[in-house]
Amino acid sequence: MPAKDRNRIEYLGWALSILDSEDEFEQLKTFDCGDDDLNEFFREEALPHKEELLAETYVLRLIDPEATGSNDSLSDPVAFVTFNNDNIELTQRKRKKLLPAKKARYRYLPAVKIGRLGVRKEYQRKDIGTHLLNMVKRLFLTNNRTGCRFITVDAYNKPRVLKFYLKNDFSFLHNKDENKATRIMYFDLKRLKGQL
Repeated sequence: MPAKDRNRIEYLGWALSILDSEDEFEQLKTFDCGDDDLNEFFREEALPHKEELLAETYVLRLIDPEATGSNDSLSDPVAFVTFNNDNIELTQRKRKKLLPAKKARYRYLPAVKIGRLGVRKEYQRKDIGTHLLNMVKRLFLTNNRTGCRFITVDAYNKPRVLKFYLKNDFSFLHNKDENKATRIMYFDLKRLKGQL
């Protein structure tokens, strides 16, 4: 269930919360997800992105039910994810399929973008990435402050990465980027509304 803090959510023994102090950003200095580009972003760019109001970084930790203090009750960081605002332009056909007739006139629809997502190497291939995405979906449905219909991602155009997002119900926005380094993918939050 969502915690009282609007930038934190707890679900199935895990906590996802925003990094909001320089001390917390220090935890990123030793982060290693096995991808040099992602590691460099989290280590060197996450804090400057926050300071420039370009993105916010969240940390995923396991909650220890045996611990007594709030800081003691959380594990070391398991994964990090960075968000920024986005919008997507759907074809008229997709808009008509997804939106009521009166709303199908909107050309651009609000979204939040997963700018970066990385799971520590030692935690990979244990469905933690999927759990993190499920928590992200809950976070933005529960605390939808300004209207956010979609979650988007510019996924690396690598079979393993694309398979991961497809497995988590993301769809390709179009096929124009089939041969590019990244593919634009999206998840429609409306599909979950009412299920939580």
